Amino acid sequence: MQGTLREGMIYVKEKVDKLYRQGFGEIVGGELELHVVEAAYLVQYGKLRVFEGGEEYTLSRILSMLDGEQFLKFIVYSDLRRRGRVVVYERATPFLRLYPPGRKIGESPAKNLVMPLSEDSPVKHKLILDTVERVARLRKKLILAVVDDEMNVTYYLAENFMPTEREISWKIPSHLFEGKLVGDRVLVTEERAGELYKEGFWGHPLGVEKPRPGELYRSPVQLPLIEAIYLNKREVLKVYRKERELKPEELSKLHEKYRFKARIKERVYTYWRDLGFIPKAGSKFGADFLIYERGPGLEHAPYLCLAGDVNEDIRPVDLIRAGRLATSVRKDLVVSLVSGDGVVSYRVRWFKP
Repeated sequence: MQGTLREGMIYVKEKVDKLYRQGFGEIVGGELELHVVEAAYLVQYGKLRVFEGGEEYTLSRILSMLDGEQFLKFIVYSDLRRRGRVVVYERATPFLRLYPPGRKIGESPAKNLVMPLSEDSPVKHKLILDTVERVARLRKKLILAVVDDEMNVTYYLAENFMPTEREISWKIPSHLFEGKLVGDRVLVTEERAGELYKEGFWGHPLGVEKPRPGELYRSPVQLPLIEAIYLNKREVLKVYRKERELKPEELSKLHEKYRFKARIKERVYTYWRDLGFIPKAGSKFGADFLIYERGPGLEHAPYLCLAGDVNEDIRPVDLIRAGRLATSVRKDLVVSLVSGDGVVSYRVRWFKP
């Protein structure tokens, strides 16, 4: 086929209806109007030759007409086309429109909108959240297409996630405990310390690699500061440094000294605990928290959680790393973000085009 370059678009007179049903271009005055991204794909695979004033454009020259955002779209567009998918270049949005496998234009509505991202270019969490909501209003799902330096593309489904409050299966301690600050954690040594883990999965009994749920261990319990702060604010744990009792704000300042984004993590931890879930340290899985519904030893945690602020940046590659690990251990990755006085979340799951 031959196409003519006019005012930044390529116009084709051959196979107009067939190409349109395959998702290429728009029909304008009996011709097929192609965006440069679409034309570049067809030129790359020898299906189109582009001319202007009798001069033929090479693929390199056509690609040089694209800006950075359009070139990223071209990489993802080409990848999806190579996979046999019908994908439409949307000119007025940041998306590509992806149709169900085996379907052509007019046979079925598009189910997904694909947003290309460069793996190391930071984006704001708020942008992802807003885009998820925008796409949901269109009754479609958002696919994040993350492109690496070798032009490999990894796809993840991003969607709103609002965990529902659960019937709490654990207990706030009925006994007032006292703990001693030891570095960046709190040690409870009194005789009843084992009740902390038994009743609410608080802390970890010393010397026990994998505590069994419901068992009362006769050993001291160490609490990470984030759990100690939660219990301290609920007035069931007093924390001492030497002989002086520490106030809640002092504990939070100490937490900031020892942990990155400590205040944000406190808010997110409290959010999940108050909903009836059991957040535990998730660093061995590359996340901030493992989120249990019933508790360690009773189930595998269904969620990995990253904590952040809604206005902060995240690199797409960090989402991919955490998401890939979550997929490998059969968990969903949830990003929980402090927003004003509340916490909002979105969920990311691996997507196979």
